[in-house]
Amino acid sequence: MFPIPLGSLKKAFFASVAILATAYVAPVQAAHSVDESLLGAMTLEPDSLQAKKTKSVLYLGGGERSPWFFLGTLYALEEYKIPVDSIVATSWGAWMGALWSLGVSIDDIQRLMMDPHVVNYLGVNSIQEKTEHDAFSLPVSVEGIPSLRERFSFYADTAGHVYRSMHALVPDTASIERSLSRLRFEESLYRQRGTYRIPLTLVTCDSAVENPSYAEIVNSLPIAGNEKSGELCPYLALPNVKNPQEASLIVVSDPVRYELDGDAEMRTIKKNVLSKLGEVQGIFVRAHSIRDTSRKSMIQAGFSAVEHGLREIIPVVDGRREYSDKQKSDAWFEFHPVFDSLSSEHHSAVLSYWNSKDTGFVAPSRFAYSIASKAPYDTISMSMQPDGGLLIDVGVHPTIDVAVGGFGSNVIGANAYGEMTLNYVNQMEIALTLAGFYGTSSYGFRPRLGVSNLINRRWSFNFGYDLMKLRYLKAFENDNVAAKNRFEYETRNDLFLSAKYAIDKMQSVEVKFLFGSHEIKLSPESIPEYDFFDDVVVNTDIKYETTPVTQSVHYSLLNGDEDPWFATKGYAANAYLGMNLIGYGFHQRGPIYGIYSFDGRFSFSPTQNTSVTAGAAMGFDAYRDGHFQFPKNFENAAMEDRYRLHVAATPWSGDWLDPELSTHGYALLRLNAGVHRQGFGAWLSFAYVHDFEDKATARLNSNKFVFEPALRYKYRSFTVYAGLNRIVDTETFGDIKHIKNYRYFIRIGDYNLF
Repeated sequence: MFPIPLGSLKKAFFASVAILATAYVAPVQAAHSVDESLLGAMTLEPDSLQAKKTKSVLYLGGGERSPWFFLGTLYALEEYKIPVDSIVATSWGAWMGALWSLGVSIDDIQRLMMDPHVVNYLGVNSIQEKTEHDAFSLPVSVEGIPSLRERFSFYADTAGHVYRSMHALVPDTASIERSLSRLRFEESLYRQRGTYRIPLTLVTCDSAVENPSYAEIVNSLPIAGNEKSGELCPYLALPNVKNPQEASLIVVSDPVRYELDGDAEMRTIKKNVLSKLGEVQGIFVRAHSIRDTSRKSMIQAGFSAVEHGLREIIPVVDGRREYSDKQKSDAWFEFHPVFDSLSSEHHSAVLSYWNSKDTGFVAPSRFAYSIASKAPYDTISMSMQPDGGLLIDVGVHPTIDVAVGGFGSNVIGANAYGEMTLNYVNQMEIALTLAGFYGTSSYGFRPRLGVSNLINRRWSFNFGYDLMKLRYLKAFENDNVAAKNRFEYETRNDLFLSAKYAIDKMQSVEVKFLFGSHEIKLSPESIPEYDFFDDVVVNTDIKYETTPVTQSVHYSLLNGDEDPWFATKGYAANAYLGMNLIGYGFHQRGPIYGIYSFDGRFSFSPTQNTSVTAGAAMGFDAYRDGHFQFPKNFENAAMEDRYRLHVAATPWSGDWLDPELSTHGYALLRLNAGVHRQGFGAWLSFAYVHDFEDKATARLNSNKFVFEPALRYKYRSFTVYAGLNRIVDTETFGDIKHIKNYRYFIRIGDYNLF
């Protein structure tokens, strides 16, 4: 026995503290002291090919929290200059041992371990984890009309058998994160330059591989995609036979007094292997018990376990070693994607989701999440190549969406909704949608064809057709619409064409065309009478047939949430320039006039559960006939209001054609704020509208104020919005306190029919 006077290792102790203080965790404190003469008796040997009498072999296995225990072990080995001539490892021990043997400093290893894509998976057995989706949850559509949606694709094997495969409606976040985690483990090895400085042997289920490739090391980890990992066979890396010329340092992260955890299979494997440790010859670096299994405590336990074994380790190892020659571990600055596994039909479409301006790990992360949100794409896998390229494979299959739901309000009543969409990829993305609705007073058929990711992957084209009949509920119309502004119904046959160019990820320009054919039947109260004294000739027919034709250019800037009313962050700006021609009757044409509008908004959240959106807008339509003037197409108040601009003052304002918010020119300031939590929210919207047109049919003057207190619930596409609405002017502003004068409303779903 060597005498061990207390305090004899003060210098070594404080050096240990200084090194560990630079890491993310608290400094590891020495639990034992070792005789200075014992350490001094060990000669300091440089790294060389000189043969040694005794080879020091470090055995690193796996298990829960083992990487943190190993980290403390490595800190202690370097602190006390314990020589390690070779490493035998598997599972998490192989990853830790490979980094250390490549010459990466322990501080950098710990930084890698704390990476967001590593720390949540480190020491966790996630082989069997497949998805985060709940099989019992309702498949509610993510966006659009409230509906239940099923998404599936068909496959045919070589024998001609056809199979159906169901797909999730939202990206499988858990699966994506596990894929990114695997990529980070690979990248952490590929970023290192040079070869193993300490010989490394990887123990697998089938054999032992000397100086393994990085891919073989990652394949031994218990992460998704590895059918067999080092956790299964064997669970611990152990010496096969006793070798008198080998000093075996066997690191076991599970303490002697410890209740095994994990699933039943893993507990059985652990129990069988741990029970045989008594038959293994070597020096065990193992804690007796660990009460606290946090990262800091596990690092401390690994460091202390080496100190406990110094009296056994020092006499058998040959000399000492200085671990000062370390290299810095710099993350990969730029990934070079390789899509060689994709067919030519899918290559360009998949490549469009990779942003060449993204650097570092942001690039694969953004790519994975952006492409996974699209219907034709399902599985995504990414793996590093020896030359540093990032091999990407994406499953691309034609998918079909079938959705059934409904929407409506106390303005247009209840409407059942159905939709079927085919998503297909062949050099470009193609989406064909057949949608329709049928309600108590309205119906519609709305097919759409979208073609995107073509012509330098920035262009998209859309074609659409609307066959609709829209009618307000009589109860709402009688209570809220003046008799002279009412119409019974409107039928539409509209053809839409558009071409959109994405300038960058925030800006876009879109050119739109509309060719319409409308029939509008007015209520009898809104039909004007003859006026023989003023010699005014008016149309007394209760039906108007119009053929609007519109060409427009729309510029959009968006950064943050896309929702114009309930965004929590970001800003947006929209500019609209159009030319409109309203034809009506037999060979009758109104003036060709321009439509000009602009709106901008800014959203922010003062606290986690509050949001504020402030916005401004203006718009006018006019034509030049010597001077600019507002167009006049009809001698009828209801028809004029139908083709005026409609001011979006509050979230509910677009649900019907309010005559007070129909004008040829306006300026607007709006503010809406709310408190919300888990989809529920209480909102207050306010708008000031200045009407540049002095309408004779308007009941309010040119300065109008809109108040809208409301409650809202949202889960994916399912939205309920209910509240009160009141419009006043400067003369009637005091009426806002009279609740009985407010209009009540309830709306289910976010839609825009007008």
